[in-house]
Amino acid sequence: MTLRYSAHAVGFDIGGTYTKMGLVSSSGQITQSVTFPTNVNSIGVDNYLKSFFYHLHGLITSTNYSIMGIGGSLLGWIDENHSTPFLCLNAPALHGIQIKAMIEKEFHLPVSLVDDSTAHTLAEYYFGTGKGLRRFMCLALGTGVSAGVMINGKPLDFTGGCAGDTGHIILRPDGPECTAGCHGCAEALIGSAGIERLALERIGKRFSTREIIELARDQNDPHASAVIEEIGMYTGELLASLTHIFLPELIAISGGVATAGPLLLNAIQKRFIEVNGAYHKTYSEMAKEYYQGVNIVLGNLLGDTGIVGATIPFFFKEYFPNAIN
Repeated sequence: MTLRYSAHAVGFDIGGTYTKMGLVSSSGQITQSVTFPTNVNSIGVDNYLKSFFYHLHGLITSTNYSIMGIGGSLLGWIDENHSTPFLCLNAPALHGIQIKAMIEKEFHLPVSLVDDSTAHTLAEYYFGTGKGLRRFMCLALGTGVSAGVMINGKPLDFTGGCAGDTGHIILRPDGPECTAGCHGCAEALIGSAGIERLALERIGKRFSTREIIELARDQNDPHASAVIEEIGMYTGELLASLTHIFLPELIAISGGVATAGPLLLNAIQKRFIEVNGAYHKTYSEMAKEYYQGVNIVLGNLLGDTGIVGATIPFFFKEYFPNAIN
């Protein structure tokens, strides 16, 4: 692969809870960043976009670097022209917003948009844990849940700019309902709403997802730790199903929830092994060089993965000839 070393790119990641932006170097380093709420559903599209462009202006005007372009990671499916989101269940007010055209008009720079699961996967593949792998998966855990897949150096894209609605695999058919209307799917159990619901049940008071993660990571509350371990259990079950479809060599866990660290990872790995039994051992023995089993690790970029992944088409343009017009 040929890396383009000139300048920086701006990446933004619109998530269901927060929007993150940053200046990204050609080595995948974020040199400056800002985070603000994705409160578009409560304050309205116009007010959210004012905040969005205010922060974007701030990043671009604060640097002496030449800006190659602006890349965006969006929290829902995007159209075939990579110009607008058309399915944003966690921020429905953004449906159909022509955000690419708006940014191009404002800044006169090339703009590239990708689905958030693809952005996370690209970042970890090029700058993180997935370098050089033939089959790689990245599971992004945040407000929502989604997995992206790289096959032979290319992102799998057959539904809305991503590898499908992987976060809605059904784990508990009689479980809680997600924003899309599924009962007991991975997103309902593992996403931010599931974490906060579980914390309320176990602790008896309301905590934000961020608070639960910090308490568990710092080992300050056994109840918070138990919540994260249960989230890890559900995540292990989700991955057990997804690996049978995509057969990755490695799975990286990314997104804000991944900052819970080894406590989460250990619970994921434990449950994954319990429910898969000898499946991967059997297949690796029989498939020989085609498949050698799978490992699950924490991603290198964690909560910043979406920002970095959104800029990949500028640094590796030959792999994404149609992404930037």
